[in-house]
Amino acid sequence: MEMKRTIEYRVGTNCYVDGCENQAEFEVYLYDYYENMNYEFFEQDFTCPFICKRHMKENEVRSQGEKKPRGIVDYPYTNRHGAQGYTKYFPISEVFPLLYASESKIFVPEFPILVSEVNDELLKFVAKNPSYLRKIEPRLFEEVVAEIFRRKGYEVHVTQRTRDGGLDIYAIKHEIAGAMHFVIECKRYAESRKVGIEKVQRLNGIIDPNRGHRGVLVTTSSFSSDAIKFAQPLEHRISLRDFSDLQNWLAEYNT
Repeated sequence: MEMKRTIEYRVGTNCYVDGCENQAEFEVYLYDYYENMNYEFFEQDFTCPFICKRHMKENEVRSQGEKKPRGIVDYPYTNRHGAQGYTKYFPISEVFPLLYASESKIFVPEFPILVSEVNDELLKFVAKNPSYLRKIEPRLFEEVVAEIFRRKGYEVHVTQRTRDGGLDIYAIKHEIAGAMHFVIECKRYAESRKVGIEKVQRLNGIIDPNRGHRGVLVTTSSFSSDAIKFAQPLEHRISLRDFSDLQNWLAEYNT
């Protein structure tokens, strides 16, 4: 699930409701769920990307419509173009915790997840707040996983952004007996969205064409029972790593 943001939050941003001078307290997204595709859609509401708490509550009270897949909900302040889907809110104090301190109203340097490179500061932050891995851009999640493998002694190559081979990371582990080649796929999913069997089957199918020895599927959620069952007899070929595994990997940076 990719959360598309078109307007970045800046220090001092006010609520986007006309005439409101209150400081913005929530980031606003248009949400929808495509049942047939098992796909969650998040896109920042460009008609009202940021809103204060008072207008957020009023927006919900005055909303009309049923919040369901492919439905349309009318709001007084958000989704002004009447797109399919409904409004969801994310507290700025949680999305940008180092940029916006809601209690003290003191602003500090930007939240490290907004940067484009993985460094010690970012790894320490997600180690303490692992759920934020579900909120960062998918590409940055891939780079976090790549850096974890790199620091474990692997030679790591992250594929280009424009690709069609289904491969995110290629890692090599040099050992006395020879080099082991790993094909790594990353799925940054919501907690409730399990990785299905088709993703594991796809990984199994791209290991050999990419000259790999093992495939690793890493996710911020968990795996369906069918996916686990498919991978069990292939334990020496495919490794499934879920959110708990990510937490264990990051534990060493939680200092």
